[in-house]
Amino acid sequence: MKVGLRRLLSAVMLCALLSSCGETEKKRRTVGYKGEARSNPFLAAQRLLQKQRYDAVAQHGMGKLEDDTAAIFLPPATVNTVGRAKRLMEWVDDGGHLVIMLEGGESRGNDFRKEVPARSLSGKDSPGLEYCLEELEVKVVEWKNQGDKALVNGMSADDWEAMDEKDRVLLGSEETEFSMGGKRMTIHHWAEKALEYKLVYEGDYGSGKKGDDKHRFLSLRHGEGRVTILADARPLRNRYIGYGGHAQLLAELVDHSRRGVIVFSRGEGDGFFSLVWRYFWMAVLGLLVTVVFWLWKNLPRFGPEQDLADGGMREFSGQVRGIGRFLWRHKRDDSMLAAMRRTISRRLSLTQDGNHEGIFDQLAASTALPVEAIIEAMTREQIREPGVMVRIVRNLQLILKHIN
Repeated sequence: MKVGLRRLLSAVMLCALLSSCGETEKKRRTVGYKGEARSNPFLAAQRLLQKQRYDAVAQHGMGKLEDDTAAIFLPPATVNTVGRAKRLMEWVDDGGHLVIMLEGGESRGNDFRKEVPARSLSGKDSPGLEYCLEELEVKVVEWKNQGDKALVNGMSADDWEAMDEKDRVLLGSEETEFSMGGKRMTIHHWAEKALEYKLVYEGDYGSGKKGDDKHRFLSLRHGEGRVTILADARPLRNRYIGYGGHAQLLAELVDHSRRGVIVFSRGEGDGFFSLVWRYFWMAVLGLLVTVVFWLWKNLPRFGPEQDLADGGMREFSGQVRGIGRFLWRHKRDDSMLAAMRRTISRRLSLTQDGNHEGIFDQLAASTALPVEAIIEAMTREQIREPGVMVRIVRNLQLILKHIN
């Protein structure tokens, strides 16, 4: 009875498992942008400026700090050294507009994730950024974001996906009124850092209320140029630029810049090879030409290998000629002359009974060659000139002819 009950239960469980194998559940999950917009978070801002006839580009590092560059948008990772920071501030003094994006300026990251990140940078995270902040007398301080991040982080993924994009895009953000040149705009931000600075000079703009020295956005005059610091640069990214006054913020930043190229930095610093190409491109081209010429001169052949013939006769003179060329190419002149010199030495020792005194003088007399030519033919080594090799071989042949 127990065995039959166990079999019945096993059959029921097997049927339940088999009946559920064909069921699938589809769930919607947002993965973010594809293509160029995935690697360039400021592609929408770049194209918006291009439609307004601005020359806007995205590139690695700081790029060229020249007079035709109007504004540079970059994250702190690009200003990772004091040397770069000094170069940037000198460029600002000459009329450039530097826009530092403390958070949200990196090219990596997915803006469509549900959780709202809480990490922000301060001056201590980057020596170059710290130098810039000290030059401007700006401090990065803590800020309690008033956006309801707990609501967003506590929301299930299915509920978040079920919302329309226009309803969820600004969840967890805090609104700030910002004015540049009398034009007020509403900007949303998520970071938990603020900028402490007391507005004194005309032409400086901050997002803090009257009497409040804490700002989320600062734009300060410096020399002939301007430095703008954004505690949160997400309003300028692809997903957020179409909401609130974010597009207006971009327009105002560009309007407060001189005419020229607008650069969006991808966050990486200038690498070694990019610096070499930028400042020593003529030397690089010269080196490439030298390498190509060396390869052309020293490569043993050009084109595909040809198969050897299966058969056929080869003349003895052709074989000798090939061996000679091989020995000459590999600088083995000793092997080329050794046989003739051994033959001459052997025959001279037979005819002179082992006495070698005056042999070179006798050879000079019999061959009508100078004694120096006889000595050269019998003793010279490391021959590299073709003319010298021909002369020595001709003299050795003449010596052999006269001692036969």
